[in-house]
Amino acid sequence: MINDELLIDCQNGKRRACNQLYEELFSYLMNICIRYNNDYDEAGAAFNAIFLKIITNLKKRDTSKQLNAWIKVIAMNHLADEYRKSKKLKDNLSFSDDLSAYEIKSENISLQVNLETKDLIKMIQKLPTSSNRIFNLYAIDGYNHREISEMLGISEGTSKSQLHFARLKLQEMIEEEQNRIKLIRLEKAG
Repeated sequence: MINDELLIDCQNGKRRACNQLYEELFSYLMNICIRYNNDYDEAGAAFNAIFLKIITNLKKRDTSKQLNAWIKVIAMNHLADEYRKSKKLKDNLSFSDDLSAYEIKSENISLQVNLETKDLIKMIQKLPTSSNRIFNLYAIDGYNHREISEMLGISEGTSKSQLHFARLKLQEMIEEEQNRIKLIRLEKAG
């Protein structure tokens, strides 16, 4: 459990306290990092960089705000910065701000096969990097398109079209998984 004494010891450079904080934050931060990096090693590198920022900025933390919220802001800012540095999104994307080309023919698909969370996470990780990031920021972390556009240095329209693309791809993957499971059930029954 993270208490004020542990944080003070970390600020004072005590290694045991820093190791304990590292262990306390590991699963929370790694879950965030893995959502934004398809590679476990890249997620681990991002975690370590985020942890270093946390340790070096502990003295600057506003103690009136919750620790987890402060940590998440650092993590999200780092991941957004990392993304901007590694990709020149505007050069790599040719998505239009005009969403009429991506119009959905609305079909309500009822999931008759229950997918586990780990299966959905794997599907999200299979999305192209830009779609993956925008889907995570919007659908999981709750940022709006304006905030995403500011974080990633893209237009709101690009954010919307990437989210739309991600939803379509996820819908396809879910349907494929449902069909695969149904086929397995039929083979077992027959």
